[in-house]
Amino acid sequence: MKYDFDKIIDRIETRSTKWLKFDDPNILPMWVADMDFQCPPEVIEAIKKRADQGIFGYTERPIELTSLLQQRLVERSGWEIDPEWVTWMPGVVVGLNVACRAVLRPGDMVMMPSPIYRPFVFAPDNMNRGMIKTDLKNVEGRLELDYDSIDQLLSEEIKMFFFCNPHNPGGTMYKEEEITRLVETCEENQVVICADEIHSDLTFLKNRKHVHLAQTSKTAANNSITLLSPTKTFNLQGLPCGAAIIPNPELRNEFRRSLRGIGAHIGVFAFTAAVAAYSKGEPWYKALMQYLNENRTLLREEISKLDGLSLQGPEATYLAWIDCSESGLDAPSDFFINAGVGVHRGEWFGDSNFVRLNFGCPRSRLEEALNRIKKAFSQRN
Repeated sequence: MKYDFDKIIDRIETRSTKWLKFDDPNILPMWVADMDFQCPPEVIEAIKKRADQGIFGYTERPIELTSLLQQRLVERSGWEIDPEWVTWMPGVVVGLNVACRAVLRPGDMVMMPSPIYRPFVFAPDNMNRGMIKTDLKNVEGRLELDYDSIDQLLSEEIKMFFFCNPHNPGGTMYKEEEITRLVETCEENQVVICADEIHSDLTFLKNRKHVHLAQTSKTAANNSITLLSPTKTFNLQGLPCGAAIIPNPELRNEFRRSLRGIGAHIGVFAFTAAVAAYSKGEPWYKALMQYLNENRTLLREEISKLDGLSLQGPEATYLAWIDCSESGLDAPSDFFINAGVGVHRGEWFGDSNFVRLNFGCPRSRLEEALNRIKKAFSQRN
């Protein structure tokens, strides 16, 4: 089946968060991680069929959902999980907050690399826990962990490390040796790792697959919480459904206890969409990745032509972390937005010298955005 990723769809009438962000309707919204593509048709049909039943009461998890996740993990990365390890919840951000509640006692802290997706920063504060950042190293455009900084900052108060892989906003797809070094450091210091791997399906590198932190060793499995979801892969952000995979039974039980009363029931349509996506969405997913990779190539080529801008990745995700540090712009985010391209402000993630641009959109929209950017640069005084 051919999927029409070039189709332009009006999203304003559906109260789209992405499209209502900017007061000026002429600004192209390319900020939040939400693609402008229809989800797999099989998902749409499954939702329609479920809606026809007409009763939307409390709904138990579909029996097949966990086994579908199991199968996907084995096929894509070779990670074999036990069904008992899985706890379903309404979204990965919920998991970040619950992890803080489950692992950290009053006075404890979580360490996280920066720049990073802002809900990581919000989570410990939401749970009245502390937080400390370690800056990522920019190695020729690739954001990498600074192990020396991690070692220097670690203290008895730090009990958890937030790890985002693939990284948001940088797009880094961490190698097994990078993950293993982090695992060893955290084990030595009795620090639990909470790994957000929500973008793990959205990888572009041909020479290696995504490596789940918990699959690297028994130590990693016993000392980690892995957060996954079909929402980014299949563009289902409005139907939140996520999984926390926790092999350690004591940690898992504490996570589930901490989830009670915080995590709402997963909605009937979220369950329906997740099952349909995992069971029938693979052809759509493969076509999506080809389209996204073509968009990625176009974006990198055009950005490289502009003096002062740089884009080396992303190795994964449909989010471009554009380096504006050599551009001479005092406020890069404002410059892009004034040019009519609604990027996500770099300062929201922790670095105002960058902007994040979502290229998960029809090619014509990306081309229009690039034309606006190039025009704005040509008209600079």
